Amino acid sequence: MVFLTLPHYGCVFTLCPPQEDGNELYHAPIYADGSVNLEEFAPVDLDSADIDEMELIDIRNRLVQMCQV
Repeated sequence: MVFLTLPHYGCVFTLCPPQEDGNELYHAPIYADGSVNLEEFAPVDLDSADIDEMELIDIRNRLVQMCQV
């Protein structure tokens, strides 16, 4: 599993497991101590996200590229 940490958004991103829809973007919060609970990953809701949709697409594309390496 590949993770993309973006502290300025306060979360870590990943793609859902390949056995599911491998292009769906998931996120989990980064806590004040810098930790991330891997059980808290949830799908990113494009309609209610605080991040611009184009930025989310860019994050997803970066993760897809990282998975292909």
